[in-house]
Amino acid sequence: MTPVALCAPDKLRGALDAHEAAQAMAEGCHQAGWDAIEHPLADGGEGTCDAIVRGRGGRREQISTRDAIGRPRKAMLGVLPDGSCVVEAAEAIGLMHIPRNRRDVMRATSAGVAPLVLAALDLGAPRIVIGLGGSATVDGGLGLLIGLGLKAYDADGNVLRGRGMDISSVVRIELSGLDARLAQTELIVALDVDSPLAGPLGAAPVFGPQKGASPEEVQILDAGLARLDTLYGERARRPGAGAAGGLGAACFLLGALPIPGAELVMRETGFAAQLAKADLVLTAEGAVDAQSAAGKTVARVAQAANGAGLPCVIFGGRVDEGASTLYRVGATAVLGIGRGAKPIREALRSSAADLTAATRAACGLYGTTR
Repeated sequence: MTPVALCAPDKLRGALDAHEAAQAMAEGCHQAGWDAIEHPLADGGEGTCDAIVRGRGGRREQISTRDAIGRPRKAMLGVLPDGSCVVEAAEAIGLMHIPRNRRDVMRATSAGVAPLVLAALDLGAPRIVIGLGGSATVDGGLGLLIGLGLKAYDADGNVLRGRGMDISSVVRIELSGLDARLAQTELIVALDVDSPLAGPLGAAPVFGPQKGASPEEVQILDAGLARLDTLYGERARRPGAGAAGGLGAACFLLGALPIPGAELVMRETGFAAQLAKADLVLTAEGAVDAQSAAGKTVARVAQAANGAGLPCVIFGGRVDEGASTLYRVGATAVLGIGRGAKPIREALRSSAADLTAATRAACGLYGTTR
């Protein structure tokens, strides 16, 4: 009987999206004489909407919005067969859409997520899943809330726009203008971190620098997020409030229920049913390190495989020190896919071929019959 491998990767950022990675892995399985199930995953950031729509057989709608620095952009909204919608923040305000020389967290705003949420409400969605992660913003979600009808004022009574530079000036917010349909809609937020909104482990110190914030800007932003923490109140103080530059807190203020992103995507895409058909589980991500064990996609997949009594091989475009922690959560092997030293651009270009070759090798170790 031909053995079956479940190919369930996340993206390899900068090289392959999750769908492309699953295809490359499946090719390696076929070369080794195995059957393959392609099941791309995500953790709440980039690729979340695509993974859920592919897994559920929904459709995509292009929504006109703006990116984090205000440029016009078309972003994908996922519409599922039951009418639920999937909003991926990174589709609108993702860091990957902003050239490095134009990244500016003080100007950046999460307002571009609001048209996606409003489009879902216009479609009558009974449930909206909002995937966080990969944003270019550190505005505490104020831009999103303003886009949904909230009003924010400074000490002089001026109405604020909700950019990163605005959050240190907010002294008052009015919730009464928020779209009334939000209260009648189930909101779920998919998180990939559990950071608080402000403080040493908050959104600005932890994620601000990678979005282009200088040390001085980090201090200004953190002070602003502390101000928002007070204004948003207890309802928004949950683990993950600092996700996507504070979008988590804004979603909590709207009543959203948090769920770990990888767990949610696996559930929404029917991962368990595919797992039951497999003899071997294969997963991958761009960089595998100690942080991967903290709820990332590869760790969730390894845990599920271990619970089903199946071996799980984790591939990484890069495998760093600390990746061995994944063995504690159920990984059978953690392997890098690179073959020989290469310049970074060449390594990225060869990722699909390298992943195919690594997959073929792993399947070969398990034989061709079951």
